[in-house]
Amino acid sequence: MSDLPLLTWALVLAALVLGILAGHFGWGKRWPGPLSKLHPDYLTGLDYLVTEQPDRALDMFLKLMDANAETIETHFALGSLYRRRGEVERAIRIHQNLLARKELAPEHREQALLALAQDYLRAGVLDRAEGLFQQVSEVPRLRVSALDALRGVYERQHDWQQALGAYRQLALIKAAPARTVAAHYLCELAAVAIERGDIVVARSLLNQARDEALPFPRAALLGAQIAEREAQHELAVKLLRQALTESPTLLQEELPHLLRLVGPAERDAILGELVAQTELRDFDDLKRLVFAAIAADLGSAAPLRASIEKVFSQDATLQALWQEGPTQSERIAQEIGALLAQAEKYRCNECGFSGRNFYWHCPACHAWDSFEAYAIVKLR
Repeated sequence: MSDLPLLTWALVLAALVLGILAGHFGWGKRWPGPLSKLHPDYLTGLDYLVTEQPDRALDMFLKLMDANAETIETHFALGSLYRRRGEVERAIRIHQNLLARKELAPEHREQALLALAQDYLRAGVLDRAEGLFQQVSEVPRLRVSALDALRGVYERQHDWQQALGAYRQLALIKAAPARTVAAHYLCELAAVAIERGDIVVARSLLNQARDEALPFPRAALLGAQIAEREAQHELAVKLLRQALTESPTLLQEELPHLLRLVGPAERDAILGELVAQTELRDFDDLKRLVFAAIAADLGSAAPLRASIEKVFSQDATLQALWQEGPTQSERIAQEIGALLAQAEKYRCNECGFSGRNFYWHCPACHAWDSFEAYAIVKLR
């Protein structure tokens, strides 16, 4: 059932239906009499609500709803309320009931089509949602809402070319989201091209992504993947270092990869440079580096010792672990590293979705660039 208490839900619906009846019977001018004079279907509907029979209640309320100018917004309000509660089948019934009425005004028909598309999207019926959003996108006043929703449908289907097309249409009417979204679509297409071995196309797509957003560390990472694939190790290292400089949030994911490419001889030099870079920024970046190194079993690396001591001694949460003194730093780092190896590593800072894998596009809320190293957040 719902996350709302049953009584609250009944009162909300009752208020909506009272609005319908007020418009229908002209109660705004005068109260027609005692509750016994109300339409019996209305009273029956409320009875179904309080006895937890919402489908029967909905049937009663739909009988009372004449699709006219006085009640049409109540239809939409009730449908939206059902959708937000996750009761999508009931929302669909309301909007289909509207669309079945021949006397419905054109603007209300268009609005009902948009609402029905949103119902199908919420229900995960993407093909129906897509068709309706395409239809509604031809309506000028609803074009932005329909195109943006259509872009979301294509994202869920991983149809990046179509998503990019919808983005371009939104850009033409100055309603597109940040240009980094288009850059991500181009990187998704580039990743597909790399998988099928079409490196020329992949490079072209990555250049387009950089034209959309610069700096854009994801393009550098994919460029490093191409370079590594073609045995251009120096270029791969250069691009990986560029990506980590542009986005320290990638340290936990990419630091082990970078150090595997350079080998043990250059490892300390790379770590020393990373420490110097993070110390020029802020304490959180230094903390990211320390935890990325600990997760990669580098807690004993000489260039990191001073940084580990600084983080453990200055962080409000970690000070409790530091009470045994700096001489225990290596043991503490090993214990935390063991915990990190079993932990959920990342969390979306938009919706809180967490997991062991890194995502550019959150699988729960569909936000871009929202994943952070989770262990850092937990241990603050």
